[in-house]
Amino acid sequence: MLTFRPINQVSMAQKCLTKKQFWIQMAMVAFWELYSVWWVVNGIMQKRTAYWIMGAVLGLLYLVFAGYLIYQRRRYPLNDEELDKQVGENLKSGMTGVGITFGIITVGFLIAFGLAALLK
Repeated sequence: MLTFRPINQVSMAQKCLTKKQFWIQMAMVAFWELYSVWWVVNGIMQKRTAYWIMGAVLGLLYLVFAGYLIYQRRRYPLNDEELDKQVGENLKSGMTGVGITFGIITVGFLIAFGLAALLK
């Protein structure tokens, strides 16, 4: 059975951000902001209204998210060297995994297209 709690009983615990977590998330925000600018410019150049509107909405949403990250870092700072070290290691291992996956996919496509060219 679905039950609802009154709004005053909902717990909104604030998560603290370390400096490294903050900058990793801000890098993601910067990427999506550049992507939204590309959508806006591409939509205007191709005269596609839906593209530039979606790009503007995406850019606005990520600007709000960036503002929230700045607020969260200033209001609830966390200086934990051990957690920063773990975050750096997680980022490094994650990027290594993405690189390996991308490399395997690229080699697969090269083999597939090479075989297709040879058997043509």
